[in-house]
Amino acid sequence: MSEFVGLRLPVTADLEEFSALLWQLSVPHRISEERGMLVVWVGAESHVGQVKDLYERLQSGDLELKLESTAVTAKAPSTWFRNLATAPVVVVLLLLSLLGSILPVVDRHFEILPLLSFYQLHLVGGDLQGAWPRGELWRVITPAFLHFGLMHIVFNALWLWELGGMIERRQGAVRILGLVLLIAAGSNIAQAMTGVSLFGGMSGVIYGLLGYIVVWNRLRPATPFPLVKGVAAVMVVWLLVCMAGFTELLGLGAVANTAHLSGLVLGLILGLAAALLDRKPESSPS
Repeated sequence: MSEFVGLRLPVTADLEEFSALLWQLSVPHRISEERGMLVVWVGAESHVGQVKDLYERLQSGDLELKLESTAVTAKAPSTWFRNLATAPVVVVLLLLSLLGSILPVVDRHFEILPLLSFYQLHLVGGDLQGAWPRGELWRVITPAFLHFGLMHIVFNALWLWELGGMIERRQGAVRILGLVLLIAAGSNIAQAMTGVSLFGGMSGVIYGLLGYIVVWNRLRPATPFPLVKGVAAVMVVWLLVCMAGFTELLGLGAVANTAHLSGLVLGLILGLAAALLDRKPESSPS
């Protein structure tokens, strides 16, 4: 579901009553704080004018609207459910990743993991061997859902929700799904070309989404994603730390650095393509 800016207001504005009124009138929305302003996002362009008109009427002292909105405050959907509903594709990806983090724990006989890994893996004398997949195209994508360890899934899940949610809420389900599939396939293939191994995780996709957002914000400053300043720099530094091998020295294990780097590069390219090809008019601040 794409989102449109309904209102931009000072951060001091009290929108609790107004939000309740919108839910009563079946206007799906969410409110976020971005760059020192409160932004009311709606899911349809047709709701933009309606939201502005309702807010002006409420501010002008329309007591009937005030009383009506106050009465339905308790009926508004809970915050967590509304947040999940704004990014259904990302929610599904999170659930699949959660299942992929449980699988290595329960698959003690190594029967299911080889079906989802990139290579057709098998153990020979205690050594891991594998053949390049042929005719099993799902293997290009499924390693992205495999996670090994609690920190691995927690880190990736948080960033997938943050970055993927930004993109899905503003540019729709088709856009985020296409980005994830393209970046996952590209980064997994790149990692597989470095040698036979059992690798997995959404990190390559996450770096790709980061690259996409950074380029979009640079080329489309009128409709930016609300990426916290400094996040991109921190994640790039972490990428360089991993590539330098410090994670292994610290006992954190090996990292699929090729997947991370290739994912970032793919994201930068896709962000450039999207910013140049997306001809929708940019919305101006209200």
